[in-house]
Amino acid sequence: MKKLIFTLMFAFPTLYFAQEEKPKESQIAKECDLPKDFKEPIKNNRLKKFVAIDNRVSEKEVIIIRAQNGFGSGIYTVCVKQEPIQYQKIGTVFMREGKSPFNNAK
Repeated sequence: MKKLIFTLMFAFPTLYFAQEEKPKESQIAKECDLPKDFKEPIKNNRLKKFVAIDNRVSEKEVIIIRAQNGFGSGIYTVCVKQEPIQYQKIGTVFMREGKSPFNNAK
């Protein structure tokens, strides 16, 4: 009987907390809801041009919301059509986060 009570005492809270996952979509929607007086952290026309071509939009629709620059590298978050997308820079080359330029398999 003690084993049953002990097991239930740990099983119920574990199952209860395991089901409390909040959707990430609300965070994504909030990230690109920018105030009217928002000022971009950096002015990088090369990045905007690359993102615009990559997503088939105009450069005016690309907004840089976050930038982390390093020596010869960087990580940028941009909003395109109210959707945040991460890009990284290695040397002088920009690429979408998570996509390898060396993987040409189709």
